[in-house]
Order: sequence, then structure tokens, then C-alpha cells
Amino acid sequence: MRSLNFDRIPLENQLVKAKYDYDAKYARIHKRLIEKDPLTDSERKLFEDLKGLKSAVDKEILQNAKLLENESYVEKMLMRLVVSQFKKEQKIAINTTDVSRINSSIVKEYMNEYKGYVA
Repeated sequence: MRSLNFDRIPLENQLVKAKYDYDAKYARIHKRLIEKDPLTDSERKLFEDLKGLKSAVDKEILQNAKLLENESYVEKMLMRLVVSQFKKEQKIAINTTDVSRINSSIVKEYMNEYKGYVA
């Protein structure tokens, strides 16, 4: 008998995904931001930032699902939310390059999900 697909997903990935309420988008974003040029030395702090950001973005989208039809608007909205969450809420010193990197990762994930692309 063949094992389930869950056996093929590393436990660490499953745990990261679980932290984000099983939202694969944020698990991928988290991994990208940890692997390459980390924003903070604390993975927990990054989790808190992204979890807060996830909540804010999901709230905006739930209020108006048509937002995702306008990618440039989504980029601007997310830019505002990224700056607010990372600089104001969590007090992480990030520069414009970091903000752009975070923003483009999140926009890409939401737009791929909206368009039905599977990662």
C-alpha cells in the first residue's frame, strides 16, 4: 500500500504551514524570507509579523473580493500594510528594498491563488 502525500512533505514544512492556519501562501513566504537575507534573527518575530499581515490582508480581501481583479491596486494596498505591520507594529527596521521584496512575494502568492495557479 502506498503512503499518503503527507509523508512526502517534510515535517518542518507541515509545522510552518500549520502556524499560518494551513495557508500555504504564508508558509512559502515565511520560508523565502528566512532562507535568503533574513529580515530578523528571530523566526518567531517574522512569524508574528506575517501572521499580523495575513490577518490585515485577509480582512481587506474579505471586505471586497474584487480587489484581486486589479493587481496594481493590490500591490499598493499590500505595500501600505507591509510597512504598517513591519515598521509600526513590530518595529523591525526594514528598508525600501526589503519592503519591495516582501510585497512582491505576497502579491505573487495572492495573485497566483486568485488566478488558480498551483504552486
